Amino acid sequence: MARYFTFGVLAIGAAFAVLLAASIALVFATLRIVRIASPAAHAVAAGAEIVFGAAALLAAVYIATRAAVRAFAVSAVPATPSDPANSSAASTT
Repeated sequence: MARYFTFGVLAIGAAFAVLLAASIALVFATLRIVRIASPAAHAVAAGAEIVFGAAALLAAVYIATRAAVRAFAVSAVPATPSDPANSSAASTT
């Protein structure tokens, strides 16, 4: 039981670290984009930041969700064919 708790805490910590890293990277990218003098280059860089920033944050949320699901998932007991509640013959009558 302690193994699952440890893995859950580790997954939450990793998810937090990934989200924090993505957010910090976006802040640094924004600070660099603000310094661009050319309006055309500024517009292209801002558009690229929006696209890549959304992708980075989406990927971070996906990784965090996937880790949490794997950490806290309850393994289901497979149904046996002799179980009348899960039998296909019981549902057709």
